Amino acid sequence: MDLRQFLETKFLCWVLIVTRTAGMFTIAPFFGDWFLPVQMKILLVIFLGWISLPAVTESIALNTPVVQIVLASLSNYTFGLLIGFLALLPVVAMSISGEIFGTQMGFAISSVFDPQREEVPLHGELLYILGLYVFVALKGHLLVYQAVADSLRIVPLSKTIADFDFVAILIGKSSEMFEIAMKIGLPMIGFMLVVSIALGIVSRLVPQMNVFMVGMPLKVLVGLILFAGMIPVWAEVFSQIANKTVNFLNYFIQTFSK
Repeated sequence: MDLRQFLETKFLCWVLIVTRTAGMFTIAPFFGDWFLPVQMKILLVIFLGWISLPAVTESIALNTPVVQIVLASLSNYTFGLLIGFLALLPVVAMSISGEIFGTQMGFAISSVFDPQREEVPLHGELLYILGLYVFVALKGHLLVYQAVADSLRIVPLSKTIADFDFVAILIGKSSEMFEIAMKIGLPMIGFMLVVSIALGIVSRLVPQMNVFMVGMPLKVLVGLILFAGMIPVWAEVFSQIANKTVNFLNYFIQTFSK
């Protein structure tokens, strides 16, 4: 294919592929995180769009109306953004469960009294990193990009999302995210409830004891022991959730192609 033929038939296809890939890079785990520089993200988006071009069989003429190209670009960006968002939900669930842990242990009590503080909870970041590590170890980031690459063969670049009801899917997966976060955080809530009841009983039996001074270090100690003991369990559970998420991405793409 010479340069003129590429510009007339495949250049706009390449632009739309880059747009779809950029949507995934905006929010997907690993690809959308802060540790990847913006310059590297831009180069990766352009490079991945170029190597994915042979997978696209359709052609878009260079004289296509600008309005149609803009609508197609928005649709492709939104489609890539949805794939990245669905892949991000399990990792966010781990972060929310970490915030539950921090609140129960007393480390995030400042955010309870002052919700306007822009302080990142320590346990939320730790569990987010743990979930991201398991996700990358399972090659989930490559499978997310594979979902985008497969969508290029299944979902046409010129297809719009106007006729697709993706709101119900997003609501369902978002509610599932909070359900996962609560299931992961329930052991800590239960243990801290037992500790609080025990401290209440002790305060009745020994009124001279300062329960507040004893309770805070005790909750931190119990929380850290439970936190360390639950890490292998969380890694196993999250690996299963990540596999289900990748399978759901394939189902999502197949549904969108109909």
